[in-house]
Amino acid sequence: MFGKKFIVAAFATNALAANVACVGNSITEGYGIWGDKKYPDHLQEMLGSDYSVSNFGVSSMTFAGATIKSGENRSSYWTTEKFKAALASSPDIVVIELGTNDSKYFTDKCIWEGAEKYNYLYGQCEISQLHADYEALIDTFAHLPTSPEIYATLQPYSNNCDWAIMDTAIVSQINPVIKGTAMEKGVNIIDLHTLFKTPAWFLDDSVHPNATGAQELAKIVNKYVTMAKPKIAQNGVTLSVQGDAYAARWYRDGKMIEGADKASLAISEKGKYKALVKVEKGNDSWLLSDEIEIRDLNGGTTRIIPGRNKKSQPKLRKLHHRVDVKGRR
Repeated sequence: MFGKKFIVAAFATNALAANVACVGNSITEGYGIWGDKKYPDHLQEMLGSDYSVSNFGVSSMTFAGATIKSGENRSSYWTTEKFKAALASSPDIVVIELGTNDSKYFTDKCIWEGAEKYNYLYGQCEISQLHADYEALIDTFAHLPTSPEIYATLQPYSNNCDWAIMDTAIVSQINPVIKGTAMEKGVNIIDLHTLFKTPAWFLDDSVHPNATGAQELAKIVNKYVTMAKPKIAQNGVTLSVQGDAYAARWYRDGKMIEGADKASLAISEKGKYKALVKVEKGNDSWLLSDEIEIRDLNGGTTRIIPGRNKKSQPKLRKLHHRVDVKGRR
């Protein structure tokens, strides 16, 4: 009898677990540490039974779309079965770790073992396309029926000339695309480039986490996924971020407010407001507050809208990638 009760309780707990989709490239998949736990495995242990973490990483993939200048992009995450599976998993939280391989579009004349290394992908994708494709990726997940919380990661340090992956391109081209697009859309940002670059955490290829690195990467992701959301409060016609805010961006009704980059905001219109807040001084990680609906500019009537499964989503652009998957709007 006690055994049956235990099984029922365990099933009920699992049924209520928040689904976490770890979307990414070989760093997420766990290249080179096949017999060891990958970062999503460690993340599952850290988050516990209230969460169900799935690894949707695929080696060599870019966030660039299915077509680049030379034609078909055979390294596009958009075309993978794991992308379809991630969309179909009814995620409550999505961690997007993509971009390392997109740096190949900006790596030219790299010297490898004394000789210039030819890179056939150099120049095959413009920054403008990467912006559009990353925006579409965020939109595709954001407009699922579960309205998941999204965490975009700035790509970690990587340097391997033989693979045409150079950190200079990640810093100057890829991470600005990720950060800029994530801020425009109003989603969380985890700065892996600053936080994950200890040499002892990498395999000899200087790209992939080793077994220790996979655990350290999970610790970083876990920290921000579980960190308390920034809170905002109204005082008359002023909204303010409560507590530490090293920088902020404000949004009304899902759209970024031009020039609103301080910890406080003077408001002149009713609507649903939220802030993306730089939560620490030493890195470029940003977390999104819960929304506050302003119904009275004098502060008499407000309503806090919880973050998960919220109705207000990033403003949807017209998607130019078709993904045939059940459960998508």
